[in-house]
Amino acid sequence: MKTRILLAIFAILTVQFAAALEPIIIGQRLSDLDFLNSAPETPSGIPISELEQFIDNYTAEYIGTKTAGAAIAVVKNGEVVFSKAYGYAVQDETEVATDSVFEWGSGTKLLVWTSVMQLAEQGKIDLNADIRQYLPNNFLRKLRYETPVTMYNLMHHNAGWEDSVINLFYSSPKVVPTLERQLRENEPRQIYKPGTIVAYSNYGTALAGFIVEHISRMPFYQYVHENIFEPLGMTDTSIHPLQEDNPNIRERRSLIKGHVITGDRPTPMGGERIYIGLYPAGSAIGTVSDAAKFLSALMPLEIETSKLFNNNDTLKKMLSVSYSFIDGFPGIAHGFFENFAAVNTLGHGGNTAAFSSLFTFSAKERFAVVIMTNQASETAICNGLTKALFGEYVPQENIGELPDIRNFSFSGWYTMARRPATGFTKLIMSAAMMFPASAVDENTVNIGGAIFVQVSPFVFKNTGGNPLLDIVNFIGVETVGSIERGKVTRISVGYFDVLPVTAGRAAVINISIIIFILCFLYILAAVIITIIGVIKNRKKRLPSNLIKKLNIILYSFMAAVFINNIILAVRALSFSPYTSLIPHFILNIAYIVFVPFCIGFMFAKRKIETSKANMVFYTFTMVFSFVFSALLFAWEFWR
Repeated sequence: MKTRILLAIFAILTVQFAAALEPIIIGQRLSDLDFLNSAPETPSGIPISELEQFIDNYTAEYIGTKTAGAAIAVVKNGEVVFSKAYGYAVQDETEVATDSVFEWGSGTKLLVWTSVMQLAEQGKIDLNADIRQYLPNNFLRKLRYETPVTMYNLMHHNAGWEDSVINLFYSSPKVVPTLERQLRENEPRQIYKPGTIVAYSNYGTALAGFIVEHISRMPFYQYVHENIFEPLGMTDTSIHPLQEDNPNIRERRSLIKGHVITGDRPTPMGGERIYIGLYPAGSAIGTVSDAAKFLSALMPLEIETSKLFNNNDTLKKMLSVSYSFIDGFPGIAHGFFENFAAVNTLGHGGNTAAFSSLFTFSAKERFAVVIMTNQASETAICNGLTKALFGEYVPQENIGELPDIRNFSFSGWYTMARRPATGFTKLIMSAAMMFPASAVDENTVNIGGAIFVQVSPFVFKNTGGNPLLDIVNFIGVETVGSIERGKVTRISVGYFDVLPVTAGRAAVINISIIIFILCFLYILAAVIITIIGVIKNRKKRLPSNLIKKLNIILYSFMAAVFINNIILAVRALSFSPYTSLIPHFILNIAYIVFVPFCIGFMFAKRKIETSKANMVFYTFTMVFSFVFSALLFAWEFWR
């Protein structure tokens, strides 16, 4: 379970594309194209003339089994050398085509960072300045630290905010708020000092989009249309959360279904599509060929100026690493995530409720791959094919002696820095995001079942062992102390950090989960005991007393609250708005307040004539109900 959640949280990364020619129609032969001689092979060494057959063979293993449908485009030297669609738009009904539209997910973020760099080029944004100077007065009210939050912090996802899983998605277009309202009403708490911890943040990216909106004095979606889509001829892409900027895309989006794995095959996701309130962070929808046009503009020829900027120096700055965890570890280039393959790449991937995408490019090689699928958390094609085309990373030789990781107290419990720190999801996500890690030997570590081998000092490469974690290519380890005796202070996977958990906190989380389970089991036992008692009392015609009635009320209320929180969790995962969850919080608060009064009254009436067995029963009810209410209060199931 924990590794699945880990993957779900990992799965938010990579971007690119290019196209100076029209995309190849499905089935067009690569050997018929005139420009193949200028694009002989992929970075992994696959000849372009054999690319179609290679991708056909690769996708055949997954389409229809692990992946519903996919659209793939490959760009080399400004030309689309491959564009093809596979599988189903709707399982067993309609096929995917190269003009099908897909949800970009977090790949949308690259449009935000490109917009920010355009304004920086114009002198309208200082990347090192406090962002509050670009926002309305009193906009950010939950900042905890005096250290200012800068645009660089937003780009590097280290502004310090907790994560939130509520009010990110909406199941109805009627309840999607404006961007400003979404940001004001859902401001997360700042739990880390800015610049210290990388914790991937949709809120931070959406806030950057709002800053673009505030400076340009036009809605963010309009800015993107006028400054990115129109200059690049991206007529088949929308970024508005309801596609009001391109109604044609809204209609075409209705022709394709997102899919989830059910049993051993993809099936269309139940219900209607979802909508994103923090829309600059993940709402773009468009064709693979349009995505190629965007990435092509990021890889101009030496004699060309990108259509996105007035000067290629701005583009070079944007694609240069601006944050690095430790030496030799993939960094962040102004919001673009770096990864090491046969060549260094940049990009971003994306996941929505039932779509996945991965955009990857190498500006040096002028080579890009865009993969879009209508499959939730798809990695087999997105990550697997991308790795096959870009090639394996080869560590540098003669890097010197590698430190013995066993000297740094690596083994123990860890948790994602990207996590909720307040509210009712705190316990659930704390448990789901906590996992053990251990040192296998001096150069090998095990994280969640995945085996990482040290390739340079404190940089480890994933060698497999857990296919769910295959998306994590590298981890970096930050330590403090001497080589002989030190400790791990944090681990990085590039776009968020992983922090050690003390044995005490790990015990509290695990014990809390165990107690919740015991409370549930006690509720079942109490119901069975009561039913048996009722049957016996009817035969003996024994009268009921007050303390017995209070006992039934107490554990019945506990059962109702338990069911209430199950419904709360289901509704939260079903993208219900926060306001619709308030009745569940009210019931939890009522229980927390009621329990001590009820227990006090039962204790005061303990001398009422009853059997010792019943008194034991009543005592257990009081203890479990009090512990349950204490847990609800401590883990904030009241907000």
